[in-house]
Amino acid sequence: MKFQVALSALLACSSAVIASPIDSLFKYKSTKTAHSRDINSTLPVWNTTSNTTYANGTNGTNGTSNTSSNNSELQIIVTGGQVPITNSSLTHTNYTRLYNSSSALNITQLYNIARVVNETIQDKSSSGAIVVTNAKSLEAVSFFFSILFDTNKPIVVTEDSAYAIPVANDKGAAKRGVLSVTSDKLVYSGVFTPASTFSYGAGLPVAIVDDQDQVEWFFDASRPTLISSSSVIRKEYNNFTTPFGIFENGAPIVPIVYDGGYSSSLIDSLSSAVQGLVVVSSGSSNSTSSSIASDIIPVVYAEASTPLNFIDKQDVPENAVGAGYLSPVKAQILLSIAAVNGVTSKSALQDIFP
Repeated sequence: MKFQVALSALLACSSAVIASPIDSLFKYKSTKTAHSRDINSTLPVWNTTSNTTYANGTNGTNGTSNTSSNNSELQIIVTGGQVPITNSSLTHTNYTRLYNSSSALNITQLYNIARVVNETIQDKSSSGAIVVTNAKSLEAVSFFFSILFDTNKPIVVTEDSAYAIPVANDKGAAKRGVLSVTSDKLVYSGVFTPASTFSYGAGLPVAIVDDQDQVEWFFDASRPTLISSSSVIRKEYNNFTTPFGIFENGAPIVPIVYDGGYSSSLIDSLSSAVQGLVVVSSGSSNSTSSSIASDIIPVVYAEASTPLNFIDKQDVPENAVGAGYLSPVKAQILLSIAAVNGVTSKSALQDIFP
């Protein structure tokens, strides 16, 4: 009985991180469970045996032109957020509604959306894609897509399609990776999308959309080091870029918990229910004295405060991994993608985290 209470207390911490993109999967059982293979979705499975990826540059999406031609369309995929009542005034745009969610999207939903974006940007008539989502999911969707998609066609994530359309249609959006546009019209790399509009210092904007809907870029086009062409993720783990892996391996459960004085036996017992843990570092970037570590499941420590902090391997217990500058939600996303693709060793995770 005491064990059950302690386990429930630890796992309850995961729901306290409101921005968590997989909080709806945090329904734990003390009995042994495997990855969930019951993917409930009304979306069509176009080709679950496809091995098409975005990292190899062979799918026709890595061309140098990303401007809309008279024959190309900008696909707007709606999962929540704000969209106009009618799009009759917008030429060469097409709207598709997948969800109408005001809650944080879970990892299964993220992969479902990725399959639709996959189909969209591989279509020769498509000039790019905009994904409209709710405020709770903006950080997660932007970072998730940054890891999955390696294309020069613009992919823009936003809470309001009106803010994103000028960005997606601007030729300066090419070769920057996935971009996000917040409600204050600031444009971020998907890797550095802040948790909220007011999380100043959590990311560095790359552009702003002015009152005339013109995009003013602050820097020349480039991708963050984490997802650059020479990064470990792109060179050694191009399987990360397929949106179909979840159908083979199931949806991983990777909760976010707060640091605390938990026994090693309690942490190890979670290996039967989860595929990894993200630990929110307690106040200080140094968590070497923490008891949350495991030889069985990967444990990643991340800092939740702003401005950006960096948690290195010297700042965490011996068997854990530091998330670098990634927030708990971003660390959760990257660890989930790694779990889907069978990347779970400490050395491999240290290579892919900043």
